Amino acid sequence: MISFTTAELEAFIATILWPAVRVLALFATAPVLSHRTIPRPAKVGLALAIAFVLAPVLPAPPPVSLASGAAFSLLAQQVAIGATLGFAVRLALAAIEMAGEVIGLQMGLSFAGFFDLSNPQGANAAGSLLGLAATLLFLAIDGHLLVIGALAESFNAFPVGEFPRQVFATDEFAKLGSQVFSTALSLSLPMITVMLFANLALGVIARAAPQLNIFSFGFPFSILLGLIALFLTMPYLSDPLQRALAASFAIFMR
Repeated sequence: MISFTTAELEAFIATILWPAVRVLALFATAPVLSHRTIPRPAKVGLALAIAFVLAPVLPAPPPVSLASGAAFSLLAQQVAIGATLGFAVRLALAAIEMAGEVIGLQMGLSFAGFFDLSNPQGANAAGSLLGLAATLLFLAIDGHLLVIGALAESFNAFPVGEFPRQVFATDEFAKLGSQVFSTALSLSLPMITVMLFANLALGVIARAAPQLNIFSFGFPFSILLGLIALFLTMPYLSDPLQRALAASFAIFMR
């Protein structure tokens, strides 16, 4: 008859528990994986499956009692690491969504967001479109698999029980945040330039022919021009997204 001691049983549970907690924290904040349409039991089952697969190749966790304060500290550490990784990946997609918001603002679509009851944030149509495009592109480049791969690599870079100081360093996330703004600006700058000249042209027309109702064709013209600019911008979303994801993963792979 096979028998286990309490220490051996706790050690076995710990090898599954700590990776599963980190995976669940990632699922709570990462794009796509955190979507509310995915049932919670499916997330828990997938997290346990990933933990079972990773457990044999991960460094052994520190031998602490699961009912001790040290175990609570390890639990909080795994939640923080997993949630931070998911948040860093979400920032990569936020760059494209922010570019869409800026483009929609230039097109005059911001006011339409107030009447979109399905979007409580009041995002404009261009922002929602580019946000959806970023999500689909994230899946097309196997971003969900890259996230899980980065999660597995994080156990080698930051084993259970080792405090990951560089993950929570403010300068790392400051650099990542600055890259989000620079990426959003680089994607929206052509549209800003086009709409600037379009508004200048409409202003000249309004001065040259005051009898014309500039608003009657100014808004349709701006929207049409914005849609053309969006059509020309879409093929260039892949490279900025991949660079932003690489910058996010680099924090956890050093």
